[in-house]
Amino acid sequence: MYKQRLRGWSQHIDFMLLDNLCAFVSLLIAFLLTEKREVLASRAFWWIVLETMLVNLFLMIALDTYHSVLHHTAWDEMGRLLSQAGHLVLILLVFQLLNPTEGVNLSRILILSVPMYLLLCFFVRQTHKGFLKKKHHILNRHSLLIALEASQIPSVLPRILRSNYGIYRFTGIALMGDDPSEEKARQALRSLRDEYPEIETIPIVATADTLVQYLINNWVDEVYLDVPPKADLPVDLINNLMCMGITIHTALTNLDDIESRHKNVEWICGHLTITTSLGYITGRDLFLKRCMDIAGGLVGSLLTLLLIPPVGLAIWLSDPGPIFFKQTRIGENGKKFQIYKFRSMYMDAEKRKKQLAQQSGQEDRLMFKMEHDPRIIGQKELPDGRWKKGVGGWIRDLSLDEFPQFFNVLKGEMSLVGTRPPTVDEWERYEPFHRARMSTRPGITGLWQVSGRSKISDFDSVVRLDREYIENWSLRQDIKILFRTVWVVVTRNGAM
Repeated sequence: MYKQRLRGWSQHIDFMLLDNLCAFVSLLIAFLLTEKREVLASRAFWWIVLETMLVNLFLMIALDTYHSVLHHTAWDEMGRLLSQAGHLVLILLVFQLLNPTEGVNLSRILILSVPMYLLLCFFVRQTHKGFLKKKHHILNRHSLLIALEASQIPSVLPRILRSNYGIYRFTGIALMGDDPSEEKARQALRSLRDEYPEIETIPIVATADTLVQYLINNWVDEVYLDVPPKADLPVDLINNLMCMGITIHTALTNLDDIESRHKNVEWICGHLTITTSLGYITGRDLFLKRCMDIAGGLVGSLLTLLLIPPVGLAIWLSDPGPIFFKQTRIGENGKKFQIYKFRSMYMDAEKRKKQLAQQSGQEDRLMFKMEHDPRIIGQKELPDGRWKKGVGGWIRDLSLDEFPQFFNVLKGEMSLVGTRPPTVDEWERYEPFHRARMSTRPGITGLWQVSGRSKISDFDSVVRLDREYIENWSLRQDIKILFRTVWVVVTRNGAM
């Protein structure tokens, strides 16, 4: 029976428990050195321990600290540990400000415990990794037979060897296809020996016709079967191996031609499918992103309510009318929704857009921008040719017009970070490859906004940056974009 390996953070529970054990020991020593009382009987001690462990657990999952942990270098391990400890200290200090623990100097405890935690945790991680590698090497290595065509050896075998990490012991190679030439296979293996000396220990043991008989007479846990492009799937062979109780991993290399870095096997409507997508997000990351959106949306909505009196009065005095602007925009995968903004343009702005686009030669562009847009409230050209900036200009410079979109975030129509939602007329003129940018939930800010804002006028550059964001999405990238957004707004870098 095949034991499926754990995926994601759940496969690293041992590291998580050891990390929190190191945190407990560090806090215990720090309390013993600073507090003149019975530590284990102190409610304050156990409360700080509980806070620390829960926050640490959250950070391990959110920061994905243990991704490929067995392959981290010592420097990489220390870097990840410093990042985790830094976030932990920051959050604990915020908790202390909001809910102080009476009679405890948390700052002094952290000054003592954090260095101990870093050193102890680093030593424990390195020791545990050494133990696991040795365990994999001696005890847990499954025997794996590689079945592929001779022509695939130069491309497929190096990838298998590079990605093994001592998990499998290679029993041998079975030559598949209509031309199972041993001589051709041996030549391919000889060409790889200098770079991969372990190839010497992997013999050619069978062909497609003799594979079943070989498996009857020899111990093999699993078979890796690589099906080359345009080759038929050997269903009869797979069924025969299944009858013997052998686990088969079938690699469909013809799927490599699909232009997607994200391919997943799923059951859809009762059928086994290969799911391909421009971007990929796990359920855990989706939950964390939504939690971040709700938290940011609540804070942003509160700030919006505080901004309504001063911003609304400024808008109404400059151009009497509604202080909010509502417009139909395109959201994720073409879904329409109503976006909210503080109004920074005159009431007839949408009617004048077509005329201004023609005058500026932008009627065929998919993104309309003007350096000096006369539709903005208070903006006008002076007799000497200079342009006077009015209320609307300052609202846009400081990005105050975007604040009501936090209500869209709370409703789930937008995210804090994503791609900017186009108008309906822009969406209808999109080419197919342009639509990829709306395969995710739209955001208040995004990669292209922090990469230049109004300085980027070429729509293809916008699409390229949006695709880059979607393809390489991570929660860490979202957090970086949020910090960069604050910097861009404060410095008014790229504002129009």
